[in-house]
Amino acid sequence: MGSQKKKNEKKKEFLKPKLKVGKTKPKPTSYTELGFKAKAIGLPEQSITKTHTSRETFDHYVSLARHHSHTTRREALTYLQTHLPEEVDSSLFTSISPLILDPTSTVRAAALSLVHAIPPSSFAPHVHLISLYIHSAMTHLAPDIRADSSKFLLFALKAEDADIPMQVVTRSWEKTLHCFGSLLGWDLATTPGPGESVPAANWNKVGNATSLDRITNASEHLDALSLFLRLGLSENLTPEMQAQRQVPLYHADTSKHLIPRNTTAPYARLNLFADDKGRRWTTVSSTEDIGARYQILKGILPGILAGLDSGRRLGGEIGRKCKHLIDFLDKVKQETEKLQ
Repeated sequence: MGSQKKKNEKKKEFLKPKLKVGKTKPKPTSYTELGFKAKAIGLPEQSITKTHTSRETFDHYVSLARHHSHTTRREALTYLQTHLPEEVDSSLFTSISPLILDPTSTVRAAALSLVHAIPPSSFAPHVHLISLYIHSAMTHLAPDIRADSSKFLLFALKAEDADIPMQVVTRSWEKTLHCFGSLLGWDLATTPGPGESVPAANWNKVGNATSLDRITNASEHLDALSLFLRLGLSENLTPEMQAQRQVPLYHADTSKHLIPRNTTAPYARLNLFADDKGRRWTTVSSTEDIGARYQILKGILPGILAGLDSGRRLGGEIGRKCKHLIDFLDKVKQETEKLQ
């Protein structure tokens, strides 16, 4: 009896009601009555008149620097440049550093413009982070990104704060040199034997497709390489850099009791702080002084000179810059050999 009643009720659910003329169509069972009126609508914890603070807006645009749309990223960088605070925190550098590798050229240009606008005092603590992305750009697969890498490196090397270029030189000397080899198509890994020569560089791989772009990009790369080598191997530094290197002497005999400045880690040979007793200290494990940097350069110098010599044969602007750089390296080599 009960089961028959359930079956009949279930059949009614699938029966199509017959509509009669003049009769109101029956409302569905899911109909919601909307005939009520409300005098006010409450919005708890919300306000249509709330205004964001400048800091909240700035942080919002910092997050937009990682947006999937390249237009939004470019507009966010433009806003950040025009609304930079006096003190910039690490969140901004974390967001804009990956944009050195951005596939869109306009975004990279906006990132470079923003980096130029950042106060040097805020930029100095984050040089190492920026350097990592610059090295990645110098060895990137995309030619456009490789071409723009020297623009960011030149900014760091020409910074007003003398501590910024010296950080790039001392902290990543060897890494940057090898990145230049990849950027310019030089074989720095091959060590020629007696009577052998290093393969010549392929300048056609530098830059974009057109010859004009290759000349422009190669010229910028050579400018960056020249400035990098001169900062790392020359004592003719700016007055600010010289001031940072000078040690104040308060007594005539003070210098006799200081750690020698002409060598890196002079007491490392004693192995006082090494965990591995079998570890051997090498003179090129640190690049805080010119002598240690030259020892690293010495191993890859044949490859660099071979690349510069092939560029010198091209003539023009590239040949002139390569010739000046060859003369500088020869001078450094002669002065270093005299000291040894």
